[in-house]
Amino acid sequence: GLALLALLQGSGRLRRYGAAHPRLAGSAASVLAPFAPGRPPVRPDDGRDPGYPEDLADALATQPADRQRMVQALLELERRTVEDVMVPRSEVVGVDVSDDWESNLELLRRTPHTRLPLFDGDLDRVLGVVHMKRVANELAAGRLDRYRLREIALQREPLFAPEGTTLAAQLLRFRQLRRRIAFVVDEYGELLGLVTLEDILEEVVGEFTTAPTVLHRSIVAQPDGSYVVAGAATLRAVNAALGWSLPTGGPRTVGGLVTEYLETIPETGTSLKIGGHPIEVLQVADNAVRTIRIWPPPAAAGD
Repeated sequence: GLALLALLQGSGRLRRYGAAHPRLAGSAASVLAPFAPGRPPVRPDDGRDPGYPEDLADALATQPADRQRMVQALLELERRTVEDVMVPRSEVVGVDVSDDWESNLELLRRTPHTRLPLFDGDLDRVLGVVHMKRVANELAAGRLDRYRLREIALQREPLFAPEGTTLAAQLLRFRQLRRRIAFVVDEYGELLGLVTLEDILEEVVGEFTTAPTVLHRSIVAQPDGSYVVAGAATLRAVNAALGWSLPTGGPRTVGGLVTEYLETIPETGTSLKIGGHPIEVLQVADNAVRTIRIWPPPAAAGD
């Protein structure tokens, strides 16, 4: 954890960002300063988690709550893995060069993403990642066609992250290779999902959103006190955003939890209760739970 903090503090990119945003840089410095290199050696403690040395725990206790959460999130990057924050394969948006070209053009023109994976027929045959700025330039110049799009993607080989890679290790790799996107694969090379630099940073600083009803990119608060949650949202993310304790010992995602509990693919409108949380299945597609509505447990809702 201390090594990661030192890495972030010494990052050239972080220093350049601080020069342009001095107020934010001051806040970051005040968070990192107590844990900078040069502090006295730590001693084993008889009661604390060995992952949180004595001087770090003492220094954390003097910080405001939001700064404590940020530093603790930094330390957690060494315990959590890319599967915890990745976009699952079923949710990855990409361009299939084998598709109709007009359909590809429509996707490229309308996508809200700045980068898109390019693959040939199947996500396991990913060719690379295309940057929308480059695509826009080629479109404006009248040079973009199926073959040019493939050339752009092949100019930089895709980056792969083995499942089980810690977020700290992946963050370091992104920094070393100056990359922002990696494809998570299992031991057989099958693509499991996609992880971005922003996904990891959001674990530390929170969601990059100002909408009060959007607590996480996959969680939207409703006026009646319920939450509409994407089936691909990880249970860890839901628990962190809402302060809940949904079980995390089995499936990683909300949709997986519902399917495992029912032991079948549910139909739209199915109602159930898990851990005291009333749940309604809102959308099912491609043999997967896509969206649910979930309420706090009755006691918590009353409070």
